[in-house]
Amino acid sequence: MVRTRRDGKLDGSTTANLLLGGVSRLGGAPARRPRYSDKGVPLPLSTSVDSNCGKYDFSVLCRHCDQESSEPIPCQLTGTLPEWLKGQLIYNGPGLAKVGQNEYRHAFDSSALLQKFEISDGKVMYSNRFVRSKTFEQNQAAGAITRAEFGTPAPASKGMFSRFLDAMDPEKMFSDNALVSVIGIGGQHFAMCETPFMIQVNPDNLDTKERINVNKRYGLMTQSPHPILASDGVYTVGQGVGVTGPKYSILRFPLDGNLKQGKIVATVPARWRLSPAYMHSMAMTENYAILIEQPLAVSLSELLSDIVLIHIIDRKTWKQVKTRYITDPFFFMHVANAYEEGEHIVIDMPTYKNSSMLHNMFIKTLREQRGRNTQEYVDSFRSTMHRFVIPLNTKGKEKLITLPGTSCTASWSAQEASYSHDIKDLKTTYKHFYADLVTEREAQGAAGVLDNEAAPDDDDIVLQSEKLTHIPIENPCINPTKRATKHQYLWGMGPNPDGGDSGLVLKLDTFSGENKIFTEDKLYCGAPEFVAKPDAANEDDGILLLQCIDSQHEKKTYLLVLDAANMTEICRASVNTPSAVPMPLHGHYIPASEE
Repeated sequence: MVRTRRDGKLDGSTTANLLLGGVSRLGGAPARRPRYSDKGVPLPLSTSVDSNCGKYDFSVLCRHCDQESSEPIPCQLTGTLPEWLKGQLIYNGPGLAKVGQNEYRHAFDSSALLQKFEISDGKVMYSNRFVRSKTFEQNQAAGAITRAEFGTPAPASKGMFSRFLDAMDPEKMFSDNALVSVIGIGGQHFAMCETPFMIQVNPDNLDTKERINVNKRYGLMTQSPHPILASDGVYTVGQGVGVTGPKYSILRFPLDGNLKQGKIVATVPARWRLSPAYMHSMAMTENYAILIEQPLAVSLSELLSDIVLIHIIDRKTWKQVKTRYITDPFFFMHVANAYEEGEHIVIDMPTYKNSSMLHNMFIKTLREQRGRNTQEYVDSFRSTMHRFVIPLNTKGKEKLITLPGTSCTASWSAQEASYSHDIKDLKTTYKHFYADLVTEREAQGAAGVLDNEAAPDDDDIVLQSEKLTHIPIENPCINPTKRATKHQYLWGMGPNPDGGDSGLVLKLDTFSGENKIFTEDKLYCGAPEFVAKPDAANEDDGILLLQCIDSQHEKKTYLLVLDAANMTEICRASVNTPSAVPMPLHGHYIPASEE
C-alpha cells in the first residue's frame, strides 16, 4: 500500500522512529518473568516468544537461526521480475543467538548470518550460511561462548594476568564476528564488523575465505563497517593510538582490491585523551572527508558531552581545515549522502537524541518489551532525518550560509550566547540511560569528563540543522550514481507511524519534501538497495530490493521488489526456511556482470 503526503506525516499518525520498526500504544501484555527450575535456579530465556499483541516486535533482531540453508531453496513468485534483473542480493546480520546453553546478551552479539537471494532467468533462490569467523569456530568447538562481544562479556575463566595479556593483543581482545555488512572491493567481497577484521566470503556459495586483520597491517583497533567507494579508492575510518593518545585514521584501499596496498592518508586526534568517539560511519564529498565526533565514546566510562564536533579534512592535502564546526549533541549510525554545493558541504543523515537505543537492544529487554512497547522504550528508537549545511571559506564573513532553499543556520560561536547546554542535565541524562551498563563509580567518572569538556572557541562555527521529514527512517540509501553529488531522492526503512504490526519503506524527495510510502501488515522491511534500470534516464528510474520478514511466521522471508519511483510492488519472492529468519542489518547487491 502506498500513501503520499507533502508534509511528511501520515494522517492521524504518531511519528516515532525505531531502528528496525514501528510505534505502539502503551499497555499490552505484561513483562515476561524469568523461569526457574525445581531447585530455584533461573533457566535461560527461551528463544521462542509469545504473540506481539499487534505491536511492532523488536525481538525479531534476536531470532535464533539454529539450522543453515546452505542448499538453495526455490522461492514462490508473485508478480514478474524485471527481465534485466540478474544478480545476488546478500544481507548480513545476527543469526545464532546462543551457543550450547549460553545466550548472547545483545542483538549485535549473535553469530553473523549471511542470507542470499540469487536472481536469474526470472527465478529466485534463497540460501543462508554462518560466517566461519575464528570466534564462530572456537565457540562451536567449545559448545559455549568463548569471546566477548558488543554486549556480552567474556567468560571469567582466566586469571587476572592472562586477561591482561589478552588485552594487549587485538587477536585475543576482539571478536571477529563480522555481522554488520557485506561490501565489495575490487571484485572481492567481505563481511564487515566494527572490530579490526574483514572476513572474505564467496558470494556464490557463501563460503568463508580469507581473514584480514587491519590492526596488524594498519594499526587500527576499530573500523567502520561502511566503507565509501570513491574514484581513487575505497575509504574507511578506524581508530588507533598515537603518541599523544587515541586518533581517527582514514584508510584508503586501492580500487583493484589489493588490501596489502592500503594506506593511512589522514589522522585526526580524538578530543578525549582516554577514549575515541564511537564512529560507525563517515562521510565524503569530491574534495573533503567528514568525521563526526559524536558524544558517545568507545569506552563506556565516557558516554556524553555537550557538543558534536565535525572534522573537515581536505582531500587534496589530507589536512584538517582550521575551522572547527560544532552542533548540539546527537547520536547517529549512518549517513545518506554528503556533497558540495557552492562553498558549502551538505550532509543528510538520520540522528537520535541520544544513544539509549543501544541499551534497549539487549536481548532481555527486547523480549520483555514484546507486546508492551512502553513509550519510553519506543522513544529511544526515534530518529529524525536531518540536513546539515557546513559553510567553507568563511574567514571575514558575517553571513555564513548563502545556499538557497535551506533553513539550516551557521554562526560564529561568539554570537551564540545561549549555545552551551546545561552540564548538570547531561549528567542526569547519562545516569538515567546508562546506569545498568556501568558501575556507579564509572558513572561518576563519566560525569567528571563533562566538567573538563572544552567550551566552544570564538572562532568555532555553530551549526543548526533542519528536518527533512517527520517520518522516521533508518538505513538510508540513494542512487549510487549520485554518491558525493547533489541528490534529489533518498530511500529508507523504519516503522509504520500508525503504530501497528508492520514496517515501511519511504521515498523522500529532498527538493519538495514529498514522501511516498510502501507498507503492509506484518511485513518488516530490511535496509533497501537501489538498483538502476539499464536505460535509466532519471535519478529514481530503478527498483528497490529488500529482504523482508514476517512478524508472525519466523521461518518465512521475502525478497521484495519495488518500483523506486512510485513505490508500488513489482514482485515478491517468498520462501519458508527450516529455521527462524532474523531481521538482517545491511545488504549488498552484486549484479551478474560483476559475479
